[in-house]
Amino acid sequence: MKNIIFWLRFSVLNFFMVSVLGVLMRYKIAFSLPMVDQKHVQEAHSHFAFYGWITQIIYVLIIRYLQGILSEEQLKKYNVLLIVNAVSAYIMIPSFIYKGYYWLSIAGSTAALLTSFVFFFFLLRDLKGKRDLIKSWFLGGLFFAVISSAGVFMLSYMMMSDNVTQTLYLASTYYYLHFQYNGFFIFSCIGFLLLSLRNIGAEISEKDNKLIFWLLFFGTLIGYGLSVLWMKLPLWIFIAIVLATIAQTIGAVKLYMVVKQNWTKVVLSFSALQRFVLMYVGFAFFAKIMLQLGSNIPVLSQFAFGFRNVVIAYLHLILLMCVSVFLLNQILATNLFKMTKPVITGLKLLLLGIFLNEAVLGIMGVLSIKYVAVPFSAEILLAVSLLMMFSLLLIFFSLKKKSL
Repeated sequence: MKNIIFWLRFSVLNFFMVSVLGVLMRYKIAFSLPMVDQKHVQEAHSHFAFYGWITQIIYVLIIRYLQGILSEEQLKKYNVLLIVNAVSAYIMIPSFIYKGYYWLSIAGSTAALLTSFVFFFFLLRDLKGKRDLIKSWFLGGLFFAVISSAGVFMLSYMMMSDNVTQTLYLASTYYYLHFQYNGFFIFSCIGFLLLSLRNIGAEISEKDNKLIFWLLFFGTLIGYGLSVLWMKLPLWIFIAIVLATIAQTIGAVKLYMVVKQNWTKVVLSFSALQRFVLMYVGFAFFAKIMLQLGSNIPVLSQFAFGFRNVVIAYLHLILLMCVSVFLLNQILATNLFKMTKPVITGLKLLLLGIFLNEAVLGIMGVLSIKYVAVPFSAEILLAVSLLMMFSLLLIFFSLKKKSL
C-alpha cells in the first residue's frame, strides 16, 4: 500500500485526539465545566480510543505485514476499510459528546464494528493456504474482535429500547471490553512482536507458537468469567475459569522465554530506547497476568470490581502502558520515519506520563480500601494528561519521512 506513511502518521494523530478527550475529562473532574456531560465525553473517549486509535493502527500494521504477501491490487480493498473505520471513528467523537448513545453514535460504532467483520473475512480468505506462523495471531485477534460485538449489540439494544438491567448491562460491557483488549488487542500485539523477532532472525518454532497460541486462546475465551465473578457462578464454572487463568499464565511465561532466548539478537538489532520500551511493555503485560491470576481470589475480585479507581487503573495498564505504547513503538520501528531528537524526547515524556498516570491511579485504588483520598489527585491527573497530550503532539509534528 503506497500511502502507508499517511496512515501511520494519521494513527499517531488519532492517539493525540484520544489524549485531548482524556484532558477534557480530567479538566471537568478537577474544575467546573457545566456545558460538557462527563459520561458523554467518557463514551467518546473510550470508543475513539478503541476504534480511532488502537483498531486503526492494528489494521495499518497488519496491512503492512500483508505487503510482503499480497499484490497492490489485492490490498486496495483494505485501504477502503481503513477509510470506513476512520470516518466511523470520527463520527463517534461529536455524536457521543452531544448526546451519548443515540442513532448517530450507534450508527458510527456499528459501522466500525462491522468493518472488523469484513476485515476478518478478507484476511481469512487472503491468507488461506499461506504457511506463516504469524497469521494465526492476527486471525485469532480479529476472531475475538468479531465475537466481542455481541456485547455491543446487547448494550445498543438495551439503550434503544430503554430497558436496562444492571446485571446484564455490566455483563455485556465486560464481555465487549474483555474480548477487545484481552483478545483482539493483545493477540495482535503478540503477532507484531513475533514478526519483529522474525525480522531480526529470531523466529519462534512452530511447536512453541502453537502451544503459546492455544494456551492464550482458550485462556482468553474462558477467561471472560473473571469479569463476571461477582455473579453467582456454579463451582464447575469457577474451576474452569481458574484453569483458564493458569493456562494464560503458562502461555505468557513461555512467550517471555522466547524473547529471553533471543535477547542477544534483540540487543544487536534494537536501539537502547526500543529495548527499554520492550521491557516497559513487558512489565505492564506481566502485571496484567499477575492481576488476572490474583483476581481468582474472591476477596481480591470483590476489591477490584468494588472500587472505580482500581478498574480504571487496570484498564489503563493494558490499554495505555501495554498496548498503546507497544503500537506506537511499532510505528517508530517501521524504519520509515527519522528518529529525530524531538521524536525521542516526545516518546520519553509519553512513557513518563503514562507511568505517572498509572502510579497515581494505583495509589488511589490502594488507599480507597481505607477510604483515604489522595490530596489534589484530580489536579495531578490533569497535569499528567496534559503531559501525555503535549508529548503526542510533539511526536506527531516531529514525525518526518526518511529520505530515500
